[in-house]
Amino acid sequence: MKITIRTRALKTGSRSIYLDFYEKGERWSEYLNLFLVPDDTPDAKRLNDASMAKANEIKSKRLLGIDEDETETGGSEPNQLPKRIFADWLNDYIEGIRRSPSYSQSTYHNYRSTVNIIKAYLQYRRRPRYLMSKIDKKFIAGLLDFMQNTYRNTKSPDNPKEMSQCTLHLHQAILVRMLNAAVNEGIMNSNPFYALDKHERIAKQQAERDYLTKDELLALAEAPTTNETTRRAFLFCCFTGLRYSDVCTLAWRDIKQVDSGLVVSIRAMRKTGKQVTIPLNQSALKWLPDRNGCKPGQRVFDMTSLSACDRCLKKSAVAAGIEKNVSYHTSRHTFATLSLAAGGDLYTVGKLLGHTNILSTQVYADVVMETKIEAVNRISEYFSI
Repeated sequence: MKITIRTRALKTGSRSIYLDFYEKGERWSEYLNLFLVPDDTPDAKRLNDASMAKANEIKSKRLLGIDEDETETGGSEPNQLPKRIFADWLNDYIEGIRRSPSYSQSTYHNYRSTVNIIKAYLQYRRRPRYLMSKIDKKFIAGLLDFMQNTYRNTKSPDNPKEMSQCTLHLHQAILVRMLNAAVNEGIMNSNPFYALDKHERIAKQQAERDYLTKDELLALAEAPTTNETTRRAFLFCCFTGLRYSDVCTLAWRDIKQVDSGLVVSIRAMRKTGKQVTIPLNQSALKWLPDRNGCKPGQRVFDMTSLSACDRCLKKSAVAAGIEKNVSYHTSRHTFATLSLAAGGDLYTVGKLLGHTNILSTQVYADVVMETKIEAVNRISEYFSI
C-alpha cells in the first residue's frame, strides 16, 4: 500500500493536510485535522514544521497498521470513550455468543462469519488495530461496499464467489446488532449505521415464495419418487404448514384426539419456540403412514437429511412436469397460500404457521391478491366489454 501526504487549499489561506491511500486500484483519503498556515503568519515555519512532523508520525503508524498508540490509555474526561480495539472487542463478543445458551449453533456460525468479514476489511484497509471510537458513517459505508464489491466467499477456495443479496443483508443485520451491543456497553456513543441514507444500505431481497397449486399437488402425488417417506412427509406438510425441522421430530404422541377430531400439537416449534395446534383434515390424514403399533415416543416419519429430501423432491417435480423450484420449504408456502386463498384470515393462518409477526403472514396474502387480480383480468378479457 502507498501512502502520500498531501494538502488541500482552504478559503482561509491555510492548507489542510491529509493522507492519500492507494492500493490495488483503490484510493481513499484521511484528513488529519492538521494545517499549514500562510508564510506571513507569525511563527509560520515553527507551526508548519510541527504539523508536518505530526503528519509523518501518523503516516508511519498507518503503514504499520496502527490506528492509535496502543500504550495510550483513556483520559480522565468523564465523557471520553474507552479505547477498545475493534478486532479485540469482536473476539470477546463472538465468544459470548458461543457460550450463551440463548443462541443456536447456526446463529453462532452466522455471527462468526460476519466477524470474519469485518476482520478481512480491517486487513484490507491495513487497519487491524482500528479503535471503536473511530467507527463512523464513512467506515460503515466502506465496510458495506467491501462486502458487496470486493469480498469473496472463501468456502470454496478454488472458486470464490460473491455473496448473494440475501447473505449480504444477513451480515448487515448482524453488524447492526453488534454495534447496538457496543453502544449498550458504553464502547460507542451511537450506532453510525443509522446515519446512512437508505440507498447506502444493503437492501433486503424480496424472497421468491413458490407454492404448488391443486393440480401441481395432484401431479406430484402421482409422480415417481426415489423416497416414498419424503414424498408423504412433504405432502403432509402441504396440509399442515410444518417445517422440516418440526416434521422430522414429530412423534406419534404429538398427534392427539380432541373433540373436533385429530390435531398435531407441538409444544415448541424448533425455529420460533411457539406452541402450535393444527387440525388435521382428510388431505393431511391421507399422507400419514400406518402406525403399526408404534409407541407414542416413536417418530411418525423416518426422515433423511434436508438436502437429500430436496434432491428427491426436485426429481419428482421434474417427473411431474412442475417447472417451479421445489424444495421442502415449498410445502409451507403451499399451505399458507392455499389456506388464505380458501378464505382463511391472516390472524388464524399466522397462528397455524407459528408466526410471531403478522407481517410474515402478509407476504402470502400479497401472493394471493396477485392471483385474484389475474383472475379478475381474465374475466375482463373473456367478456371483452
